Amino acid sequence: MRIRHLFIYLYVAFLPWLATAQSDVDANAFRAMSTAERLNYVYDPNRSWKDTSEFLAWYRPMLAAAESEGDEKAMFALLYEQFQQRHAFRSLEGNVVELESELLEAAKEYDVREGEIVAEHYVQFGKNNHQLLSNEQLYAYILLEYERMEDIGFDNFRQFDIARLLYHSGRFMFQLEDYEKALKILLNAEKYTEPTDNGLQVWIFVKNHIQSIYQRQKQYDLSIPYAKKIIEVTSKCPSEKPSEQLFCKTWLGIASVDIASMLIGQGKFEDGELYANEGYALLKSPLDAEPYWLRAEYDMLQVLISTKLELKKLDEAGPLLKRAAEIASILDQKEDPEYFKHVKFYQNYARYYELRGDYAEAVRYGNFAKPLQDSLDRRNDARTLEKIQQRLAAEKYSEQLKLVESEKQLQKMLRNAAFVIMLLVGALAYGNYHRLQYKRKQAMAELEAAKGELNSFTQSLREKSELAENLRLELEKLSRSGERSEYLEKLSRSTILTDDDWSQFRSIFEKVHPNFIETQKTLYPDLTQAELRYLVLEKLQLTTHEMANMLGVSDGTIRQTKMRMKRKVGEGN
Repeated sequence: MRIRHLFIYLYVAFLPWLATAQSDVDANAFRAMSTAERLNYVYDPNRSWKDTSEFLAWYRPMLAAAESEGDEKAMFALLYEQFQQRHAFRSLEGNVVELESELLEAAKEYDVREGEIVAEHYVQFGKNNHQLLSNEQLYAYILLEYERMEDIGFDNFRQFDIARLLYHSGRFMFQLEDYEKALKILLNAEKYTEPTDNGLQVWIFVKNHIQSIYQRQKQYDLSIPYAKKIIEVTSKCPSEKPSEQLFCKTWLGIASVDIASMLIGQGKFEDGELYANEGYALLKSPLDAEPYWLRAEYDMLQVLISTKLELKKLDEAGPLLKRAAEIASILDQKEDPEYFKHVKFYQNYARYYELRGDYAEAVRYGNFAKPLQDSLDRRNDARTLEKIQQRLAAEKYSEQLKLVESEKQLQKMLRNAAFVIMLLVGALAYGNYHRLQYKRKQAMAELEAAKGELNSFTQSLREKSELAENLRLELEKLSRSGERSEYLEKLSRSTILTDDDWSQFRSIFEKVHPNFIETQKTLYPDLTQAELRYLVLEKLQLTTHEMANMLGVSDGTIRQTKMRMKRKVGEGN
């Protein structure tokens, strides 16, 4: 992996940016496009630029056209394209953290949901690179980001190079040695990679990291096919650019050595030797080459020499050991000595002399190797423990973050529930108020109707009373004249307020004066029917004479009833 990381770094840091594409659309044509057409045009992955001036000559009029059309999605796409050029042209690089933050603000302003997640991705990784964000925080963010992307759909992030974004996250998990999560993310990234001119780098990086995870887990049957796929593609490099040709040659060598190491790990030394020879031939450099090329050859030599020794090919192993010694001497002079870098070299020399029967030299080199190996093992154990602790801390932080988020969600749900309950209570209260208002109005209307009906009925009784009074007077007049009318006598003895009238009258009365009759019965349990009728008529404020006429009795009878009621009231008090 040390060789692999070295070449990734070299490619990014030292190889020149080469591009030849030119813009074939002017601002007017861009303005005439639909939003979808503009986005497809801006997000074209095959576009590249020679220099800053060519890019800005394209970028500025396109941005002005998008602004004039009010096309915020196209405006964000152009800002994203500018952001993508930050490493290609130093004049655009500026403060990377500021560029990342500006892109995030633009995504929020223009309401580009996928763009906001992408911008946030670069902000968080940028902060982590500048040690403004801890590994624990980035770990938690990656898990959250992956869930958000999954919810939206990874296909919706294609224009933002989703494979590269997932590779960033998978690589971080890989470095933290959380292989389970790294593999999940990288296998998803693999779906969106293609070994094309512009996608070759990410394709190889993703494939290689997946291969490395399986290799570390000793799942060689899964790892070797990935390395073979890298060899298949890099042996027929899909790009004609000199930088990409060199990139392909480098990875052809790396993949060959990886396969050799895995075959040797399975005891398949002869097959491993073939791949080791091929890999070494690709990366062998002159002794005056740059130190990083010599370092790559030196590391690869250790794999090849080990293979030769296992196959007892001492005549081939000897010259390779001398070559490794020459490179080691040069590197020690040109670079700060690395304490552990010669462990495998000493072990190979010890094994070489052991096989040749020179046990004194074997012991001497073994004594060089043993303390270094012991120290390296302790360091590796410490680093493994450190990685485990970092991973556990990151997982703990992530769980705490989820717990806090869950509590926030719970509080939000409770607030929403309380708000909904308040709305429901308010709605019920409002509905109940209107229902009561309706019932009250209805009751008032019924009461008014009952009052009108009672007044009409009472007026009818008064009219009947007047009629009865007139009949009585007519009867008295006839009696004084000595005349007699049987009809008038019978009529005068009749009760105006009949039982039927009383039932109808009582029904109407109780609508106007509910509970009055029941209250009187409660107050005076031995109340007679005549007394009850008296109380009802008294409630209507009728005169004694009107009561007598209505009930078909004399005024004296009414007065007697009144006196009885007074006595009952007095007894009640």
